[in-house]
Amino acid sequence: MMMAQKSEKPHWRPSAARLVGELVIIVLGVLIALWADGWVQERAEREVEASRIVALGDNVSATRARLAEARSEAEGAAEALRQIALWEVVPELDRETERVLLEGLLFGPSFTPEINVYIDLKSSGDLALLRSAELRQALARMDAALEQLRLAQDDLTSVQQLNYDPFVIEHLSLDGGFAEYLGLEGVPRSRSPGPDGMRILRNLALFKLDLVSWLLTEIGQADQTLELVDAALHGPR
Repeated sequence: MMMAQKSEKPHWRPSAARLVGELVIIVLGVLIALWADGWVQERAEREVEASRIVALGDNVSATRARLAEARSEAEGAAEALRQIALWEVVPELDRETERVLLEGLLFGPSFTPEINVYIDLKSSGDLALLRSAELRQALARMDAALEQLRLAQDDLTSVQQLNYDPFVIEHLSLDGGFAEYLGLEGVPRSRSPGPDGMRILRNLALFKLDLVSWLLTEIGQADQTLELVDAALHGPR
């Protein structure tokens, strides 16, 4: 009688199990490595974001301080121009009259924003590092408002160079004021404008007052957008 042969397990099963196990280990290793790389990259990006936010805050503070100076200078020029517009004749050229003429007719805007961090983020495409949509929107509004302010300044500067500076040189007696500013003494005084010159002076004062008023409006708009950026920088991210 023949003995029954023992059933043998397929020899490939242990090898297949080992293969699946090794594959699982490899996949897990890859996933862990990818997670670790992503975690490291995310942490690095958050550190960059934090440093950029601090730098943006410094930029905003510096720019708002410069805007406050620009507003003060423009308001002084506007007040001087209002005084000039009310003159029937040029008053005696004492220190106060010369100050009014100089401040009103020779005022030119010189504001420049301190936004190098934003410019760098924008040009490098790194604005996406800022996770706050509110902050990105506020920065876009700031950019547009500062551009409008730049255009207002450029217009006023062009009009100043084409109309006001030649009139001052041709018609006004600002020798004393300029002499004091330049540290000179004994500079002879020239004539004051006659009736026709006074009419032109008044028209120029009114026209420039309109331009300075526009400039003040744009300064206010720019400061409001910077205030929004400041709020977004210190808000939740």
